[in-house]
Amino acid sequence: MTLSIELASLDRIDGQEGRSKLLATQSALYQAISRLKEAIKSQYQVKPDRMDLHMEITKERRDPEFRAKAESIHLQTVDLSNPDNWGFLGRAFVLWTPEVAGYGRTHITVAFFGNFPKPALSTLQNLVTEVALA
Repeated sequence: MTLSIELASLDRIDGQEGRSKLLATQSALYQAISRLKEAIKSQYQVKPDRMDLHMEITKERRDPEFRAKAESIHLQTVDLSNPDNWGFLGRAFVLWTPEVAGYGRTHITVAFFGNFPKPALSTLQNLVTEVALA
């Protein structure tokens, strides 16, 4: 299942975004990941979210290329059915998303386990199939 990455806006949303862009809540990608997040929360202990679903696109808070970076990722696609697009980044289970110039490969954090036990990647990939692709 390939879905478009739809951002809430292309400009920085003051007070909500620093180095990241929020996903559009009405998008199919947001909805699929939200279902997956809830399924993971119902089965495992995870840390509370600090921000709604988002992608970090820059390392600098005052990046003059912020809008250009947002435009470069907006409406690109990601294949949720490809197991290689799901993985761990430290203690976080993430959906790997396309690269942004000057930043590299981006991701959307689905669940951050912190000090809680982290399930096997294959277990979470099975949940993707059961929940996000349903």
